[in-house]
Order: sequence, then C-alpha cells, then structure tokens
Amino acid sequence: APTSIPPGSVYFRGFEQGFLDPTIDPEWSSTGNAPWERTQEKAASGIFSIRTPELSNADHAPGVSNVTLSTDAWEPGRLLFSVHSSVSMPIDRFSYYVNDELGEMWGVAADSTSFEVKEIELDQGPHEITFVYEYNPFQLEANFPQEPNERIGAVFLDDFYFLPS
Repeated sequence: APTSIPPGSVYFRGFEQGFLDPTIDPEWSSTGNAPWERTQEKAASGIFSIRTPELSNADHAPGVSNVTLSTDAWEPGRLLFSVHSSVSMPIDRFSYYVNDELGEMWGVAADSTSFEVKEIELDQGPHEITFVYEYNPFQLEANFPQEPNERIGAVFLDDFYFLPS
C-alpha cells in the first residue's frame, strides 16, 4: 500500500498529516454517535489511519458512526482504499455507500489481521462515499451474543487514492 502519491492518481489521502481538519481535508466529515478518529493502532502504510469510535457499551445500546468523503466533479475512474474490518454480526457491521447506494457490507471479518485494498468505480461528477459502522444494528437486548476473541470491534481505513480512467 502506498505511503506517497501513487503514479497517475489525482487524489491521495493517507492521514499522516491529520484528519477532520478543514484546512487539510475539507472533503472529509464524520457524523453519528461519535466521530471517526485518527489512530496509530493500525495502518496500511505509514503510521496513521482512521478508525471507528468505540460504540460498545454495557447496555448494548445501538450506535452508528459515519465517515464521508465528498468529491467534487471528478472525471470517471477508480477510487482505491485500504480497509481492515474486524466486525462480527450481529454485534456490529460495516458498510459503504456511494451516493446513498449500498456498495458493500461486512458482517464477518474474513481476515481480521490485515488490510485489504478495495476499489470503487465512479462515473464523472461529484460523489459522496459514506462508510458506516453500526454497533448492535438489530437492537438485540436479550441473549446478546458472546464476542468472538478475534473481534476488535473496529474498522480502519487508509490510503485513499483516485485513478482517472
């Protein structure tokens, strides 16, 4: 995964310089019960990535946190990013949406030890890519499941870059 701008890319964000700072990355925002945060806990490259906030709680009250990348009028191409998802349904899940349409959903971490590179095809124009982390999405109360040992209960994102077609 890249620590510098990949050749041919017209956008790159690796979170080494900060996160949610309007002077650095005005195209990023975070909403929900708590904002996503910059961390050194895991990174696809470099030292930093962004991660979901801690939403688990003793009462198992449902929670959600979103982080959104809002693009301007990009030409057609591919947005690539690295994701490390350590979630386990029905405790929590992670998904992303492109212009409010579901792109992919993770309910079980296939490999909770490493990042994987994902790719989103984008048409020309502005886009909103929203990453959604949900704790207790089914509002379970009784018989809340035991958490698997390998579950971190977090999602990490890193190394976003856009390659025009």
